[in-house]
Amino acid sequence: MDYQEIIYEKADRVATITFNRPERLNALTQSMRAEILDAIKDASADDNMRVVVFKGAGKGFCAGADLTPKPSPSGEPAQPAPNSGLPRDGFQETFARVMWDMSKPAVASINGAAAGLGFGMALSCDMRIASTAGKFAAAFSRISLVPEACMTFYLPRIVGLARAAEILYTGRQVWADEALGMGLVNQVVPPEELDHAVDSMAQTLANAAPIAIQLTRRELYRGLEGTFAGQLEMELFHQKFVGRTLDAREGPRAFMEKREPDFQGR
Repeated sequence: MDYQEIIYEKADRVATITFNRPERLNALTQSMRAEILDAIKDASADDNMRVVVFKGAGKGFCAGADLTPKPSPSGEPAQPAPNSGLPRDGFQETFARVMWDMSKPAVASINGAAAGLGFGMALSCDMRIASTAGKFAAAFSRISLVPEACMTFYLPRIVGLARAAEILYTGRQVWADEALGMGLVNQVVPPEELDHAVDSMAQTLANAAPIAIQLTRRELYRGLEGTFAGQLEMELFHQKFVGRTLDAREGPRAFMEKREPDFQGR
């Protein structure tokens, strides 16, 4: 696909998807949504990529759906831009499912506002690193809409039910420092240090044992809806499987030789 509204880059086993409509705080258009899904599916299928990073160009992560009215060629009053050419939940459902099933960890770089659907997309990532200018908002209730992208699944599990209810009911903004205190983000750094912090985390994950990371991610996410017995059985099965891989031999060998391991994903 020829990307026009995102920037998709691959380097050092990290796939980076940058929302690239800075003049609109990276609000999502129909074509932008298609590009995002295409890039995510490509990154997920590429065995050379071990981490996916989401960023926003300019001063915002993603302001949600672009509701700017489109001019009418007939001279009739302009109508708000539709959220998508798909049914209303088409994009957010596909995005949520792809992110849930993806075998690779995802990191969101929150450089400014992550609002509405942009907030939901950030919640779908495994980790969020924010600058001090980062903020989150889900003002759906203020315009008589409901949350998207499975926000009501992720948010209470990350910050607790009472805090999630407050954020979603009131639609208030949550700034980076408060987000750090409630566990919504993993780190908060000055704006000029955000790219370095995200790149450092991405490289740490990219250098880790990919099979172990993939199975650990699966265990964590299945655990959100699983049982004690099911989790225990899954861990035991995965331990036996991973123990037979070449990477499981490389890890202890590198430790004994006092060097960094070179995991091959085998």
